[in-house]
Amino acid sequence: MTFDEIRIAIESRLVSWDGVPVAFDGAPNGPSVDAAIANQEPWIRLTIQHGDSFTAGVGSKPCVRRPGLIQCQVFTLDNKGSRQAYQIADSLAEHLQYWRTGHLETLASSVQRIGPSGGTYQINVSTPFRAG
Repeated sequence: MTFDEIRIAIESRLVSWDGVPVAFDGAPNGPSVDAAIANQEPWIRLTIQHGDSFTAGVGSKPCVRRPGLIQCQVFTLDNKGSRQAYQIADSLAEHLQYWRTGHLETLASSVQRIGPSGGTYQINVSTPFRAG
């Protein structure tokens, strides 16, 4: 898979998620994300981090493997507790982990507490992937 094919597959997976609005890396916010931010409602930001590609196999047409990490920053209103953020994280993890499409597969998701900042509460959901 190319890097762009990986991006398209992951972004398509997030579009099919029935959760909060998603801001896509490098793209202008859609109206639903802007509205969520203005109304202090939950939203997430998707970032795809590629790892070091490597060659698997030998011969005239070796296979390239492309590992990486799907990172979703979950933003909820601060001073309301962490429950909503963790519920969104659980939903995201269920939607992203152990998913497979074509030559792309994901592994178990992890959550990292970032905490309060600037009126929002943030946790990050990280899901490793590998593509061939």
